[in-house]
Amino acid sequence: MVHSEIETTETVGRYIRNQLSLAERQEFEEHFLACDECFEKLQAAERFAVGMRDAAERGLLDARPQLQGTNPRWFVWAFAATACLAMIFAGLAAWAYFGQVPHLRSELRQTEAQLEKQPQRRTEQAVPIEEAEAYVPLVMLQASRAEGEMPKLILEPDDNRLVLWIEPGPSRYRDFRMEVFSSDNKLVTSVDHLRLGRYGALAASLPTKHLQAGDFRITLTGQYPPPAALAGEYHLEIRRH
Repeated sequence: MVHSEIETTETVGRYIRNQLSLAERQEFEEHFLACDECFEKLQAAERFAVGMRDAAERGLLDARPQLQGTNPRWFVWAFAATACLAMIFAGLAAWAYFGQVPHLRSELRQTEAQLEKQPQRRTEQAVPIEEAEAYVPLVMLQASRAEGEMPKLILEPDDNRLVLWIEPGPSRYRDFRMEVFSSDNKLVTSVDHLRLGRYGALAASLPTKHLQAGDFRITLTGQYPPPAALAGEYHLEIRRH
């Protein structure tokens, strides 16, 4: 799929409205995962769609004045005001969705550093030590289409779990399946029914007992609404002390 075809057939809009065939959708997803220009266009269209849905939920698009017995000029101004409000809420929704994610990631890193420095506190009402962990490693994964060094994680002997944080970007799916494969392409573990959080990210907690040192490939598959399709692929290098 090439740019000229995407523009002439309005592929981005049809993708967001779920109007593409299965073959067209898979071909477009493979294209925008490797194309920054189409990926940015899809993000912009998705932001606008999020804002319009938010405006509709707030009732800003339900104003339908009766034409009979009204001034046509008043109706034009009312429609224009409604459209302006819808665009304002679209911008606010886009700011909340994309502007707050970097801030959240910074807070997560600060919390991780604080937990590493603070000693574990034990009280009579605390959860038993074998069921609680003072520090859980967190890894933020980027799509493999982005050039750069593979993320690395060093696990300590007492690290029982790790958290994978993924921002899949614009997608029509609301339910995902994560699969982790070893370097010889064997399935190590999987997590079903992952849902996007408030900031448009997925988080999964995995046991580390099956994650030995080596390179791992993580796939993210959109499950709902069907049909299922690959939504992203990520890589992670794990080392152990």
